[in-house]
Amino acid sequence: MKKVAILSALMSFSFYGFTQRLANDTAKIIGSIIIGVDTLPHIDIREVKVFPKRNFTSHRQQRQYTRLMKNVKKAYPFALIARNELQIMNDSLEHIESEKARKKYIKEYEKEMFRKYEDGLRKLTFSQGKILIKLVYREIGNTSYELVKEYRGDFSATFWQGVARIFGSNLKSTYDPYGEDAEIENIVLMIEDGVI
Repeated sequence: MKKVAILSALMSFSFYGFTQRLANDTAKIIGSIIIGVDTLPHIDIREVKVFPKRNFTSHRQQRQYTRLMKNVKKAYPFALIARNELQIMNDSLEHIESEKARKKYIKEYEKEMFRKYEDGLRKLTFSQGKILIKLVYREIGNTSYELVKEYRGDFSATFWQGVARIFGSNLKSTYDPYGEDAEIENIVLMIEDGVI
C-alpha cells in the first residue's frame, strides 16, 4: 500500500510540474483597457485589406487591366523616389538662407537626380509617364506643374507643360483615388501590401 501511495504521489507531482511548464510556455501577456469598472483585454491587430476578385467581361478588358497593372508597377517606384528626394531637398533647403545659394543648390540637386534616374525615366512609355504624373500628385500632394513652378519658376513650368501637352499629357493632372483613378489606387494598395 505504501508503494502505491508513493507512486501516486510521484505521478501527481510530475503531472503538476508538466502542467505548470505547459501553462508557462503558452501564456501570453496582453494589454488591457479599463472602461468604467470593467477591465477588458486590448490587442492591436494589424489592418488587413481585402481586395475583390476581378471579374472581366471580355478578354480585352482583362488585357487592359493587366497592362495598367504593369504600368503602375513600373511608375510607382519613381513616384516614391520623387517623394523621398523632394523631402531630402526640402530638409536641406531649410538650412540655406540666401536665394542665390538656394537656386544653386536646386540646380545641382537637379543635375544629380538626372544623373541617377534619367536612364530609368527614359525607359518609361507615354502611358507610364501619365501614370507617374498622377502618382507624383498622390505621393506629394501637389501637381508636377506646381512643383516645377515652385523650384524652377514660371517660365520652366510653362515650357514643360507645353512639351507635355504636345505628347498628350498634362503636368496639371491631379489624382482622384475614388473616381477615375480608383483602379490605379487599388493596384497601388496591392503593391504596398505585397499582394502583387
